[in-house]
Amino acid sequence: MPKRNKGAYIKWIKERQLWYIIWFENGNIRKKSTGTRDRSQAEQELSKHIVAKDQPIDVVSPAQRKLADVLAAYAEEHAVHVASKATIGHNIKSLIAFWGHRTVAEVRPVLCREYLNYRKEKAKRELGIALSDGTVSRELGVLAAAIRHDYKQGRLPSLVYVWKPSPRAPKDRWLTREEVVQLLKAARAHQRINHKTGELRTHSYSRWHLSFFILMALYTAARKEALLTLKWSQVDMERCIIDLNKAGDKITNKRRAIVPIPNRLMTFLKIAKRRAPENCADCYVIEYYGKPVLRIDQSFRRVARDTGLKGVTPHTLRHTAATWMAQAGVPIWVISKYLGHTSTRTTERIYAHHNPSFLVEAKGALERRPASISRTVKGIKQNTLG
Repeated sequence: MPKRNKGAYIKWIKERQLWYIIWFENGNIRKKSTGTRDRSQAEQELSKHIVAKDQPIDVVSPAQRKLADVLAAYAEEHAVHVASKATIGHNIKSLIAFWGHRTVAEVRPVLCREYLNYRKEKAKRELGIALSDGTVSRELGVLAAAIRHDYKQGRLPSLVYVWKPSPRAPKDRWLTREEVVQLLKAARAHQRINHKTGELRTHSYSRWHLSFFILMALYTAARKEALLTLKWSQVDMERCIIDLNKAGDKITNKRRAIVPIPNRLMTFLKIAKRRAPENCADCYVIEYYGKPVLRIDQSFRRVARDTGLKGVTPHTLRHTAATWMAQAGVPIWVISKYLGHTSTRTTERIYAHHNPSFLVEAKGALERRPASISRTVKGIKQNTLG
């Protein structure tokens, strides 16, 4: 039986595989995710919910509520509990400079478009890069989420519309197996060409961590952040599974999957395990001379450039793994689970065209028509050809 406490209780939602807080408000049933599968952690979230409900909240007019306060509350009450807290923090930093002194009531489509131009001009002037619409769209998405969070907490009487640039078609850059071989060879090579001077340089240090990262990304289809923060406590060598979810992190729509360990990857995991200190569950799986790898983009980009591969980033490896699965005829819903997607919509939009058997069963069902319909269709053909 679910535990009830002051009108609120927790309930296991089987479809979501999460504990939810259930309560009644103004005669209506309400629910919100605790973000965890652990019963004890869910009880703690229930206690926090009850305390928060018992405290009076002042509703502030959108014309008086500063966006700096909205973003700060979102960071303290939500962002710190999710796996992508570093990314959200970076987005909030970008938003504060433009929106911080403004109020919620000032959020209008015309000002959102002004923010798009502001961010692009600033990135070009200070960093010399061309910022994509997708990056700004994600930042405005954080702004919308922060305002929505404030509304759910009862601080705002209503929501406001946050305009975002139209999303572009998803990138379809994936690697062939031959390109992956080239990438691995370049990662293990002890010689490389200095592209600025054209000189051949030799280095003696090991880049095992880079080639290991490439293999881990291909065999787990995990995001870069999930792999760089992966610890040995999340790797179960006996059951042959990797839990990409960090203990204590709140589960969101961008949840991480629990994936099986393929036989080929197991070989490299055993090598990495032998290199790690004994009885070190809190040690990182991918490390560089005993220290965690904080960033891998620069070295990965250098290796991709050495092989002549264009448009390749660490995220391309995740996209490649999913594409290979789709091309092999793996069902879309299985790929979706492997990627940690909460629904198959995103998976279908990006990978369905790679699956040669996609919708074949539906096509076959339509073709298996009853005899009466077949006779009718035959009669229509005869009358038409007449």
